[in-house]
Amino acid sequence: MERIYIGKYIRRAVFALFMCALLWGAGFSGSLPEELVMFSGRPLARSLARGVRIDDVPESIGASADTIVAYDEGEYEAKLSLFGGLANRHVRLKVVSPKTVAAVGRLVGIKLIGRGVIVIGFADFYSGGGLEKGDIILSVNGREVESYNDFSSSISAGSAELEVLRGDKRLNLQVQSVVCDDGVRRLGIWVRDSAAGVGTMTFADKETGVYGALGHGISDSDTGVRFPVRKGTIEESAVASITRGRRGTPGEITGSFVAGAETLGTIESNTDCGIFGHLFGEVEGEDYPLGLAGEVTVGDAEIICDVGDGVRHYGVKILRVNRLGTVTKGILLEITDPELLDRTGGIIQGMRVSYNRDNKQENLIIAGFKKRRNLQFVSQEEFH
Repeated sequence: MERIYIGKYIRRAVFALFMCALLWGAGFSGSLPEELVMFSGRPLARSLARGVRIDDVPESIGASADTIVAYDEGEYEAKLSLFGGLANRHVRLKVVSPKTVAAVGRLVGIKLIGRGVIVIGFADFYSGGGLEKGDIILSVNGREVESYNDFSSSISAGSAELEVLRGDKRLNLQVQSVVCDDGVRRLGIWVRDSAAGVGTMTFADKETGVYGALGHGISDSDTGVRFPVRKGTIEESAVASITRGRRGTPGEITGSFVAGAETLGTIESNTDCGIFGHLFGEVEGEDYPLGLAGEVTVGDAEIICDVGDGVRHYGVKILRVNRLGTVTKGILLEITDPELLDRTGGIIQGMRVSYNRDNKQENLIIAGFKKRRNLQFVSQEEFH
């Protein structure tokens, strides 16, 4: 009887562990990418992370035990398997022609005007109406809001009808206005419409003038909501000071706008991966083949940035790569360059550009390295 009793609980424990693994695998498979981009003629590692592997590739794509390579551009179907088939997911392989971009690494000033205004707080006399912090007010009483001046001038007697963007949903809300002691009619909310700061330009395309900068989106400091872009510019800037990083406290580059300098380009999108736009003049920087996340490997690398002595290359070591990480994170590295360590204490806010040097001495532009957020952006806010 004792053997039967113990055996029954062992079987139950094994079944429970199997179900936990199955449920975990099913949940993890939901985080696997639906599409992978690879360059024609360049091998891509089949292992994306521990236990995650590209399998069942079509015969037209060459495959070895460790890599796959495609020579014809187009889209192909394959499968991502988790721990040998515990969970599977179909994935689309998009094969594109190799691209070359310039590694820039220069500091630029950033001026961004948002589309609408972001709600960042409420006054005691706010009458309600369903607004929440982080809501983006797009129009008031049918009039499009381009700045907080537009917002203020659109408030009239009675209730204001607001068109609001909350996440990816559009809402229509009504908020009662109140006449304040100074005679001005207000809704009782604090709003913000713009941001300004400095950051590093990562890369630029000499053929099209398209650039990328920051390596993360510009978000409102109070709500975390990313500014939707109405318009914006990048300007000449210079390093004003360096705050060294210490354990538990990231340092930062403090920059300033260069008075009277020409505008360098436009800001057309503000994404999780950074800001993007077009440059007006000639693109500076040495050309390198563009690298993909799947091509990043551990080993020696360099970052390209300006910490007050102009754009220079500094040595780092990539310690770990997570190809299934978020769009802004996935590389663990350490600074190995003695000069940079002496000047900054390590990676500080504001460094973004890098290229990897693999064992074949092939230089590839890869994702901008980051640690926490970039430089703090100064924002303008108004009470209405």
